[in-house]
Amino acid sequence: MRVYAILFILFLYAECLAQNKGLDSSIITEINRLHIPGLAVAKIEAGSLAWTSHYGYQNLEKQISVSDSTIFHIASLSKTITAAATMQLAAQEYFSLDDDINRFLPFPVRNPLHPEKPVTFRHLLRHRSSIRDNLDYLLPFWEGAYQGPDIGLDTFLQNYLAVSGINYHKVENFIQAAPGDTFEYSNMGYALLGYLVERISKMPFDQYCQRKIFAPLGMHQSSWFPGKMDQDMLAIPYLFSDSLQVYQPQQQSTFPDYPAGQLRCSIRDLARFLVCWTNDGTYNGKSVIDSLAVQTLTPKDMSLGYHTWFMYLFNTETPMYSHNGHGPGVSTYMLYEPFSRNGLIILMNGELSSYTDWRKLINLLYQKK
Repeated sequence: MRVYAILFILFLYAECLAQNKGLDSSIITEINRLHIPGLAVAKIEAGSLAWTSHYGYQNLEKQISVSDSTIFHIASLSKTITAAATMQLAAQEYFSLDDDINRFLPFPVRNPLHPEKPVTFRHLLRHRSSIRDNLDYLLPFWEGAYQGPDIGLDTFLQNYLAVSGINYHKVENFIQAAPGDTFEYSNMGYALLGYLVERISKMPFDQYCQRKIFAPLGMHQSSWFPGKMDQDMLAIPYLFSDSLQVYQPQQQSTFPDYPAGQLRCSIRDLARFLVCWTNDGTYNGKSVIDSLAVQTLTPKDMSLGYHTWFMYLFNTETPMYSHNGHGPGVSTYMLYEPFSRNGLIILMNGELSSYTDWRKLINLLYQKK
């Protein structure tokens, strides 16, 4: 009987290898069709890292292949880290999510059309703060066109949000609805959350993340500032020109609202974060992120609404929490299902904006064993 059991296991293993080989071929075909230079993926199953895989190149010019150590710009996936940092402090009772943020700021923040209505931490986490991204002002930063001096997070936000600020504009920087009333995706709102973490913890936001999240999780290839990282390990962002049929390298972008989308990390590092998240904030038997953070931002009762994370319907029976990211030459996705504690992370150094193409790629990668 033992021989038959071993033979059966070997048969299943061979079947799995054959299935993965076929899937890998389909994945590579899809990546080539979408003109994605390089991609890294991690699968979480039942709260543990099941596997990582990688395809293509982090550097086309030098023909350097993507590996588990390749450091990607994760764009707006960064917001899940910023939200986790915020919730760590909430769990320590420095504030309540429904507190007026002005209690913790050196300058007042109010929607000028609704000055009587406070902006709260919950409003910021749910993109309901009524703070608008003024694209005329912000796009030069996001697209790398800004050539001026570096602007500190405090100065940048005060100039944008305070009435006396040189970049304050009551129409362009705020929407007409009152805080709490309407959804308006806000990068500036998440930059403000990062600054609040800075004010409350009394340390720079990037240092707080390093000490309280990255170091405890062993995320040694993670940093908010690409200039502080091994340049040879950074994936170069690429745009594909349909007219020229060439890949065009982009610069490693940085911007003053960095807590909203500037984080760089490897696939293994981000997988550690998601593993911790799927285990109610525990990693290797140690509580790193309070369970309050996990249950507030991604509750098992999905009817409670989201904070930071959005909804993704994987199939007709499996709703998942998700977040994606996008920038010049950068596309990312992260998914998490709280009951099975399964998850998927996709990082790439190319652009993918079509929801249909994303769904096809996610379905292919999710099937991989």
